Amino acid sequence: MTKRQFSNTEVEYLRALPAVESVTQNRITYSRDFQISCMRRYLDGERPSSIFTSAGLSPAIVGRKRVERNIARWKADPDIMAAAKSGGSSGPLSAETRERLVSVQLGQIRSLTCQVLELKDRIDVLERQLKEIQR
Repeated sequence: MTKRQFSNTEVEYLRALPAVESVTQNRITYSRDFQISCMRRYLDGERPSSIFTSAGLSPAIVGRKRVERNIARWKADPDIMAAAKSGGSSGPLSAETRERLVSVQLGQIRSLTCQVLELKDRIDVLERQLKEIQR
């Protein structure tokens, strides 16, 4: 089995997320607050993929297996589960954390929008070249 490595862009993006304590090309370490908040929401019936996605951790980036394995590992951790059940640590995201997350996501959207526009321009150029060749 081959583990997918994160690209440099993905590592940069993940590092900027409040839910991520540290990240390398092979591994993500999540903040304790995120782990507890995640398990609290999971116990309330939310789907793991939607919990991760709401924190900017789309399964498309981190991988569905990673999401599943984290939930299983955290579910087996008595400290995390006790904190999640007691309502300890972070409840809803703080205003600062929410603001930082929105800022990161807006930056990602801007970056993707620029990439789409560049690709659209490139397609236009290629279509013009194709028309010239077909004449």
